[in-house]
Amino acid sequence: MATPKLALFWLLLQLLALAFSFFPQACTARSINKPCGFTFCGNLNISYPFRLKTQPRSCGRKMFELVCDNNRTIFPMEHGSFHVQHIFYDNQTIHIVDVNVDSHNNCSIPLSSLPSEFGFYTTTYGEMFVMNCSMKINKSWCGANYINASRCSSFPPTNNNYLYFLDGGTVPSAFHPSCTVEALVPIGLHNIGDLSTFDIYQKLMMGVPISWSFNHDPQDWSSVVNV
Repeated sequence: MATPKLALFWLLLQLLALAFSFFPQACTARSINKPCGFTFCGNLNISYPFRLKTQPRSCGRKMFELVCDNNRTIFPMEHGSFHVQHIFYDNQTIHIVDVNVDSHNNCSIPLSSLPSEFGFYTTTYGEMFVMNCSMKINKSWCGANYINASRCSSFPPTNNNYLYFLDGGTVPSAFHPSCTVEALVPIGLHNIGDLSTFDIYQKLMMGVPISWSFNHDPQDWSSVVNV
């Protein structure tokens, strides 16, 4: 017959095994999201929380994984990609430009959106809709200004559709029935209603400062282990 102390020991052992089944990461806590020094892509310093795709997965954070392509840093996201111009670690700001704008194709349209779950501060930038419309629209409709999104002088339709910029603060009731939202694009101002197509692209090519925020320290599972 098991003594009370032995029974208690087995009970604690089972509880510990159960805890690790819920928190398997605790076993490798010290290697998760750890700083791995720094590396370079061109002249850009890549440090924690960022990492290059070629670095070990234990370095940096997955959501801040960058790609180095011909010495140019690309920030791939779920809905498009951005070129990274600068990273300011002291104030946690990254300066980015839509890859479609920062390209040699002067007729390309910005279509890259920022994912909301990244926790970027929207105080540092605004957003605008890229509307895909099946018919040509006069500049103003329901009080909203539909600005030609094409940089090409001939303004050709794309797949028989027309693309327009619409201020990000536009209410859905002002969306033309023939239009759907193609993208919600970041831009370095909070209202585009009175701008021309040229003005908008000039602003887009200047890039957007995006700030992020989270605990600098890598995930610490010590409290989980202690529990």
